[in-house]
Amino acid sequence: MWTKITNSKWFYRIISLAFALLLFTYVNYNSLVTNRNTAERQAIAATTKKTLKVPLQLNADTDKYYVTGYPAKVSVTLEGPSSLVSMTVNTQNFEIVADLSKLKVGKHVVKLKASGLNKELTYEISPKEITVNIQTRRTQKFPIQVTYNKNAIADGYITDQPKLSQNTVEVTGATDEIRKIARVVANVPLSRDTKTTSNQEVLLQALDSNGNIVNAVLDPQTIHVTLGIHLPSKTVPLSLSTEKGQSNLAYSVTTSVKTVKITAPSDVLNKIKELTVPIDVSSITSAGSYNQQVSIPLKDNDLDGADPSSVKATIKAATDRSESESENESDSTPTASSSRSSTSSSSSSDSSSSSSSNE
Repeated sequence: MWTKITNSKWFYRIISLAFALLLFTYVNYNSLVTNRNTAERQAIAATTKKTLKVPLQLNADTDKYYVTGYPAKVSVTLEGPSSLVSMTVNTQNFEIVADLSKLKVGKHVVKLKASGLNKELTYEISPKEITVNIQTRRTQKFPIQVTYNKNAIADGYITDQPKLSQNTVEVTGATDEIRKIARVVANVPLSRDTKTTSNQEVLLQALDSNGNIVNAVLDPQTIHVTLGIHLPSKTVPLSLSTEKGQSNLAYSVTTSVKTVKITAPSDVLNKIKELTVPIDVSSITSAGSYNQQVSIPLKDNDLDGADPSSVKATIKAATDRSESESENESDSTPTASSSRSSTSSSSSSDSSSSSSSNE
């Protein structure tokens, strides 16, 4: 059987085709690998140029000196092998340095240099040099003043004394700059017609006598400010009156509450010297004594609030005014009787005491 297959023309044809395919694959694979390696070598050998912004590092004794006039970042143009430039741009594992270590107080022009760059790379810094002002460093504490736009407060509302998370701030800068500081402020931003208390983090600013910002570092830079905004209030005498009573009855009303604290816009409060609260007694149709909880009428008096908001009132109704007066007199009679009884008792006691003494 095997002999028959090997002697067949198709067997040799299939074998030939398989070898042809293997040879084709081998040749093309080597060509692909060669092209890839060539491309990689070309990419490595090719040069490129890229520009990026990097922070400027100062080499200076910042505990002793305060430096101004330098930019926070500078531009650096790198040129060299593409792969090396790309890696450097991605990692940024180098620094641009201004060496001030040997300089004294005053203005100086300093040339910038790169540190940590691969030797295969060339670079160009823009600007190439900077002008710096070196001054003696100074730190001083200042009280914090809160400011806000008073016109933003709604009409009739008042503000409390602001509450701060801390009352002082440390300001560090050049000695000449610190001397310019007239005050440190926390300006609270308010929207128009503000009627509610403001709670927010506020940026601190050091200002000179003309209101210009002084170049210095504040610690902390922000504080929390609570500015109470509310309607004013005051305490006024409270009086109660009756209305809608029966024509055949006379009414009197009393309460243990003598004053009430009312809250309202300033113009309303200024008009109120005493708060009179009327009590509807139309439901009382017969003589007697009645207790009633009476609410302070806010809307009728243009009030925003009252403390207490209601009071307990005792209402006495009599068939006529003479009877009411009689009742008032009878209410006071026991006191007089007691007084007389007490006096009599006292006299009797004195007599007993005297008899005893005589014995």
